[in-house]
Amino acid sequence: MKANILVVEGWLEPAALSQAYAEYKTGHYDLVITTGGPEARNFTDQFDSYAEQAAYQLTLLGISTSNIKVIPTPASAQDRTYLSAVMVRKFIESAPLKYKVKGINVFSGNVHSRRTHFLYKQAFDTLVVPIGIISAFPENFRLENWWQTSAGAKTVLVELIGWIYAHCCFDLPARNSYQEMWGLPRDEAIK
Repeated sequence: MKANILVVEGWLEPAALSQAYAEYKTGHYDLVITTGGPEARNFTDQFDSYAEQAAYQLTLLGISTSNIKVIPTPASAQDRTYLSAVMVRKFIESAPLKYKVKGINVFSGNVHSRRTHFLYKQAFDTLVVPIGIISAFPENFRLENWWQTSAGAKTVLVELIGWIYAHCCFDLPARNSYQEMWGLPRDEAIK
């Protein structure tokens, strides 16, 4: 989709971040936003969040720090992707560039991207911004025969369960409510 903002989920593996960099190099993005919280998987002690870690790796690949906005997500045991989407939405709403947003493409991990796309649309429901999704190619299995590898089967089945949960069990909180931002202290969540 034609967009001028690229959101990169910070928890992605280095190979996927390289793919995100290649997407950025297509030349039509004004800004890259990195997201993610302080969860433990693939995380180093050098950074306070996946958002910071991904931004650092993207600068090593060649993106100028002036073209990256780091939006860390609070620690959360659930609904991390939705919370990241809410944090991005709040930035877009409060930033002077909000009137210049033509569209947002979210760069996510292969199969996870379907759920990401759905949750970003939920978070941005009343903000009229087109949202596209770009999926990283998996490194350890092929999508066309995912069931033939352990990594593919685990990834697809876990994401299928997450997708079902998001569509049938996720209780969309009221916009700007404490429940929408429950990972933040109450006074910060309802600003």
